[in-house]
This record gives sequence, structure tokens and C-alpha cells, in this order.
Amino acid sequence: MKKNIIIIAVVLLVIAVAATVIILNNNQENNDPSNSNITDSHGEHLNDTGKDASSGDTTSEKEIYYFEYKDVKIGINNEAAPILEALGEPMNYFEAPSCAFEGMDKIYSYSSFEFTTYTKDDKDYISSIIFLDDTVETREGIALNASLEEIINAYGNEYEKSFEQYSYTDGNCIISFILENNEVVSIEYAMDFQDNQEG
Repeated sequence: MKKNIIIIAVVLLVIAVAATVIILNNNQENNDPSNSNITDSHGEHLNDTGKDASSGDTTSEKEIYYFEYKDVKIGINNEAAPILEALGEPMNYFEAPSCAFEGMDKIYSYSSFEFTTYTKDDKDYISSIIFLDDTVETREGIALNASLEEIINAYGNEYEKSFEQYSYTDGNCIISFILENNEVVSIEYAMDFQDNQEG
């Protein structure tokens, strides 16, 4: 009788080990970047580096959402100096002690948007971008006064909602839309602090 119990126990142990090995192998295949099926906000397939698999685009997987103004790319955590050089002199400049970072927050205002920078290792980086009027729009075609339907058509249903704020994240940036009476009254790109702290 004891021999039968031992044999059954050994068989069950072998089955459990085999099942564990199969599960681990399946998880590795599913997590393999080469099997990735990432798409950007336009539905274009991206490979493991976030590059458009068909065009060789070098957009980072963690930088799907960024603002573009007169062919100048302005993304969260991008170094500010080359952006400022390309944009030229801002209409207004303001700085104040940072609440979130060491040093100063610097705010650069242009005619239709403004961005804030933080300092790290003696360099300034973009921490937020805010639209000031409806003469600018996101790369996905959303401007102030757009409707919720237009936002969802452009960005999809995978949003976080807090009151009338609808937010989307790409793991680096959170783009947020605040609505009043079904019209966008605020658009902001900001750092995804949770992801940046984990990274």
C-alpha cells in the first residue's frame, strides 16, 4: 500500500513539474519582444523597440505621444536646449522653485502653447506641455474645443477618467483632455511619474 502511495506521489510530482515547465515556456514566448504586437496611437504595428515595422520609423515605444510644432518635436523628457534653439525666443519666460524636482521649474510660453522644464545633471528636460488656444493640435488631430467622440476616435477607449478629465499614457507621457459641456477646454502632456520612478 505504501509503495502505491509513493508511486502515485512520484507520478503527480512529475506531472506538476511538466506542467510548470510548459507554463513557463508559454510565458516566455508571450513575453518575447520578437513576438510583440505593439501598435501606436495610429494603429501602426511597432516592433520591440517601438519602431514602425514597415517604415523603419525610430519613434520610441515609450514616446508615442508627443507634440509637434512647425516640424519641431517636443516630447516629455526630451532635452530642452535643442528644442528652444529650433523654436526661437519665447514670448514669455518664468521660473520658480520646483515642487516635484530639485532646482527650478522653467516655463517657456509661445503664442499657442507653453512648456515647463526640470533640471537633471545640469541639463533641462521637458516635463509638461500645455495648449493655450485652438490654433495648435495634437499629432492625432485634437485641438481645444474638440468633442469626446473626436478624442475617442483619435485615441481609442483605453483612457483613465477622473471627473471630466480623460487621460492616455504611453509609459513615458500622459496626455490629458479636460472637457466642459462635451468640449475640450484643456490639453496637457505631462510626465508619467509612476513609470519614470519605476524606471
